[in-house]
Amino acid sequence: MTSPPILDCPRCGVAVPARAFCASCGEPLAATADGRAQSRSYAAAPGERVTSIALVSTLFPHLRRADMAVFRLALVGAAVVLVALVLLRLHPVALVTAAVVVPILMTLYVVAVDLYEDEPRLVILATVAWGVVAGLVAGFVIRRIVPIEPATVLGPGDGNVVRVAPLLVRGVVLTLAEAALMIAGPLVLLRHHKFNDVLDGATFATVAAVSFVGARLLTDAVPLLGTGLQPQGATLPWVLRVLSAGILTPVLTGALMGGVGGALWLRYRAPVRDRSALGAIGSPAVAVAVAAAGFVVVAAARLVLPQAVAAAVLAILTVLALLWLRRVIHLGLVEEAIEALEAGEVTCANCGHATPRARFCTECGIALRALPKGRGAADPTIAAREQAR
Repeated sequence: MTSPPILDCPRCGVAVPARAFCASCGEPLAATADGRAQSRSYAAAPGERVTSIALVSTLFPHLRRADMAVFRLALVGAAVVLVALVLLRLHPVALVTAAVVVPILMTLYVVAVDLYEDEPRLVILATVAWGVVAGLVAGFVIRRIVPIEPATVLGPGDGNVVRVAPLLVRGVVLTLAEAALMIAGPLVLLRHHKFNDVLDGATFATVAAVSFVGARLLTDAVPLLGTGLQPQGATLPWVLRVLSAGILTPVLTGALMGGVGGALWLRYRAPVRDRSALGAIGSPAVAVAVAAAGFVVVAAARLVLPQAVAAAVLAILTVLALLWLRRVIHLGLVEEAIEALEAGEVTCANCGHATPRARFCTECGIALRALPKGRGAADPTIAAREQAR
């Protein structure tokens, strides 16, 4: 079989086989029908652009294409269940369900793809446990400091400032304290040289944040349990509250904290050549400031704006945070890619085609590191080298 010609990738400059995608950095090499180069593909899902708004491929980047469809269906199904519970006026049940939906999916994801196959329980379960314990403790402590009435658990929904605490305390001080707790656990792993990729930082911070939000919502829902299974209130505001709490809030929080974690790992663990790849948003100081601003805006919106407007603000910020996290994840998947190719081929677990033993599949463009472990997706030579480090 004739070997494909070799060309220099226009992005990374590495000499690679002239196939659809660069084997070193994932850059599309094939031209479109009108002769223009293909748009930049997202490393975890080559059929999508880096700037695409895609929840599943951003929040769960290591899934194969078929698995992404399953998780997408699970999220849609969860949203339907939450709405159904509200329509049945089982509000406390809806809140408890909302608290566990995204955390359970996140836990299933990290276990299914086996991100750290040599120490899965120690790394992942410790990260999840930190988020859960910190969320429960924060929730109970804050309830002692700031008593919360059942009607204000998830925001007033009537445009009036909550009277149970000053806006400054609930919207700024306590919100930022919770954010600090979320990232404190993952920061312990920053000093371990074994976890030296931007993707590691983003993953640890996202998992801890999602777990924290779920536990925190459970503590906030406790006051509702004394009101019976069918508390009073209009249906539409409750639909917005439950969907915001169960879907939008954990996604936004995970994306913001993932961006912060990625920035920290980029600054202190990534190769020097990549530390400016994200621009200003890759600076830890800027990333922390942006995340803090996002948390404060959402908290203030919940306290002072009508429910529909607050939900709209939350949705907009969630989209922006996902785009940020997506850039961080993309960089994490390509940061170690610019290096010489190794001899031999492997079979890509995403498309099933043979591809040079490198960082990216030359046929579908997916980052081989983005695929689950233990399915023939990763390059065994690279895996052995990374374990040795």
